[in-house]
Amino acid sequence: MKIPFLRPVVPPHVFCLLTDGVTYANVRREPPTGFAQSRFFGYPPGSVGAGAAGTPLYSREAIAEAVESGRRLSEGRLTRASLVFPDSWARMFPVEFDSAPDSDAAMMEMLAWKVKKLLPGITGELSIAFAEMTPLGSTQRVLVAAAPAETLWSIEDAFQSAGVRIGALMPSSLALFGGLSGILAARSSGDYALIHRSSDSFVLLVARNGEPIFFRQRPAEEEAEGQDQEIRLSLSYYVEKLQGPGISAVYVHDETPQAPSLTGSLPVDPQPLASEVLGAGAGFDERVAARPELLAAFASVYGRS
Repeated sequence: MKIPFLRPVVPPHVFCLLTDGVTYANVRREPPTGFAQSRFFGYPPGSVGAGAAGTPLYSREAIAEAVESGRRLSEGRLTRASLVFPDSWARMFPVEFDSAPDSDAAMMEMLAWKVKKLLPGITGELSIAFAEMTPLGSTQRVLVAAAPAETLWSIEDAFQSAGVRIGALMPSSLALFGGLSGILAARSSGDYALIHRSSDSFVLLVARNGEPIFFRQRPAEEEAEGQDQEIRLSLSYYVEKLQGPGISAVYVHDETPQAPSLTGSLPVDPQPLASEVLGAGAGFDERVAARPELLAAFASVYGRS
């Protein structure tokens, strides 16, 4: 798994994997920005298995219709794509250390050991990716994303067999932050928070100068009181332990229409990640309202162009 914070040149094609199907999107980067095409495809019966960790295992049949349609819509130009998957398929958390390892290989070795200690109940092989976080004094920190390797391998194999090379795989929240951090930082007068809520995951991230300074992932809370408490504890930690000067803006993306209101639990009124914030063209908000996963698809391409 790759957390693509380095902004490589990427194709406009994105696939979003969901529990019940896959959404294909062709992102339009030229004004008016938005989507040239987007389609949802349900999985054929028996085309998705289950791995030891409970995350899905994919076959070519699971994604074949989406790939064939994307190839037709792009007039045969679909050969490479990015891929976004649900936050709940990965475990994401900060890792601290006193001094940085002297190579990427040494860093991965150290992180593999730390992840194993922090996630003792997971016995299967994990695919680990990391990105730098804002240091705390002399303490170095990285944001780690760990997902079952067998699921990611099955995804890459399924698309490869259909003639599509996957250049980046990422959880939805990291796609949102990696792609939109520049836009959100420019609109904020200081540290800002990004909240991403789905049916089974809650992520709160605080960023400073384009880098995450705080990150928290939890299972989704059905009750408003649970999310309110999580936000208050997180922001208290940000102020008291991280010496945060305060949140200047909060941006929210909800993938479930029944998500409880956040008004009253935040220091500033939350702003939805909509066309007004992102500068997208007409019809953008309607598409995202119908298929909320499309916002992460948009971010995974637009912010890395």
